[in-house]
Amino acid sequence: MFSMCKSKILFLATFFMLTTFASANTCTESFFYTQSSRMFSPQSNIRVDSIYINNQSSSWKGQKYIYNNGIIEKVRADFKNENHESAFWIFYRDTNETVLKNDGYEYIVSEDKKQDTSLFYLKTYYKGDYQYTQIIRTTSNYFSVEVTRSDPTFSEMFLKNDSIIETETYNYNTDSSRTKQTFIVANLNDDTKCEQYDEEGNLLSSFVYKPNENGYSIVQSNGDDSNEIFVIYTKENTTSIRKTRKPVKISPKARYFDLLGRYRFSK
Repeated sequence: MFSMCKSKILFLATFFMLTTFASANTCTESFFYTQSSRMFSPQSNIRVDSIYINNQSSSWKGQKYIYNNGIIEKVRADFKNENHESAFWIFYRDTNETVLKNDGYEYIVSEDKKQDTSLFYLKTYYKGDYQYTQIIRTTSNYFSVEVTRSDPTFSEMFLKNDSIIETETYNYNTDSSRTKQTFIVANLNDDTKCEQYDEEGNLLSSFVYKPNENGYSIVQSNGDDSNEIFVIYTKENTTSIRKTRKPVKISPKARYFDLLGRYRFSK
């Protein structure tokens, strides 16, 4: 037990030393903004386009994000079983239950702003029945998702220099709460790669940033399993991103950007 605690302390000390002195990394920063944009980030010029899932334990093979005037309207989730119809997750903005079609998952979204923090409230319904509410808080280098249900959870992500700190709390705000923390750290030899570790320094998964003619993708792999998230930039992104993001080492071809497996904080 002592050696494990010592190993954990050594890993955390090394991690924080690296994040203090390292500069921004294309892989970690792009992954963070990709994830936060899926969660209704104020970086609205980033659009998640689709996700391709190669995971033996997942029943999904991919997801497609559909927008209307730049606002998320629905997500199509495709099953591996070709005899099973695709599922649609429908999003409604600033309205009430009267718009529900009572078919599958539907979300009523409202938003608020407090200083530099954007808040989004997603009321989740399944076949017309209320399930739970998600509270999303996001800034330029932080976002969190609180899920209020019988087994409440709280997840948050910090972008710190070239690294990401992820924390997940289960049974949130109860006497039986437990927390798990992971870290996504820049690869010191390749600006387009980063790795995810647990608190003991065990490698959990690897990420690769891949620019393409329409944007970029982020590939997350763990053994034979992998997910690839494609993101695009809208036409207006050039000036606004430069105003809100610190400079990063991105080649000219990577200026165009093209979530999640699974939608991480929601069914």
